Amino acid sequence: MKSTPLDIRHQEFPQRLSGYDRHSVRAFLNELAEDFEVLLQRQQEQQDYLTDLEKQLDERKQHEDEIRRAVVSAERIAHELRENAARESELLVAQATTQREGVLRDAHSRAAELESRHQARTAALEAVFRARFAELERQLHDLTLERDRIQAQRLMELEREFTERHSELTARLSGVRGEYAHFLSAYRSLMSSFNEMSALHQLPADTALGAPRLPVHELMPPPQMPAAGEVLPTDGVPVASAAQDDSAGSHDPLRARETQQGA
Repeated sequence: MKSTPLDIRHQEFPQRLSGYDRHSVRAFLNELAEDFEVLLQRQQEQQDYLTDLEKQLDERKQHEDEIRRAVVSAERIAHELRENAARESELLVAQATTQREGVLRDAHSRAAELESRHQARTAALEAVFRARFAELERQLHDLTLERDRIQAQRLMELEREFTERHSELTARLSGVRGEYAHFLSAYRSLMSSFNEMSALHQLPADTALGAPRLPVHELMPPPQMPAAGEVLPTDGVPVASAAQDDSAGSHDPLRARETQQGA
C-alpha cells in the first residue's frame, strides 16, 4: 500500500484561483484518513485471524495424523482383544457348564435330603398333634363331668336350702297368724268390757261428753300364698326371695369354683 493515514492527513495540493476550500478539503482528508486507518486495522486483524486459522489447521492436520495412527493402533488392539475375549469366553463357558452340572447334582441331592427330612418331621408333628389332641379331649371330658357333678351338687344344696327356708318361713307365718288371732280376740274382749262399763256408768244428758267412735276392726283377710320366687316379710323384716338367695350364693367359694370350671 503506497499511502498511509498519516500521508493522507498531510497531503498537500497545489493552490489555484477559485479552487476548493482548504478547510473542507482538510476535514475530508482527516475523515478519509481515519476511515482508512480503521480499514487497515481490520485488515491487520483479519490477517492475524487468518494466520491463527492456518496455525490451527496445521495443528489439526498433525492431530489427524496422530488420530489416524491411534485409530489404526486401536483397531489392531481391538482385534486382539476380540480374539482374546473369544478364547476367554469359550473357556468361561466350559467352566460354567462344569460348575452348573456340579451345582445341579448338589441341588438334587440336597432337595432329596430335605424332602426326606420334611416328611419325617411332618410325621413326627402329626403324631404329637394326635397325642395332644387325644389328651385334650380326655381333659375336656373330665372337666365336663366334674362341672356337671358340681352343678348337680350345688343344685341339690340350693333345693335343700330353699326347702328349709320355705318351711321356716311357713312356720313363722303360722305363728304370726296365731299371735294376730290372739291379739284380735283380746282386743275384742277389751272392747266388749269397755262397752259394758260405759253402759253401767252413763252420765246425765247435760254432762255427757262426746266420745269419738271407735274404729271397727275386721279380721285380717287370709294371707295370700307367695308367688314363685317370692317370700312374704315377717316381723316387719323383709325376707330375701329364692332368686336373691341364689344370687347371694354366687359369693360362695364352691359356687365361684364351679363357675370357673364351667368357664
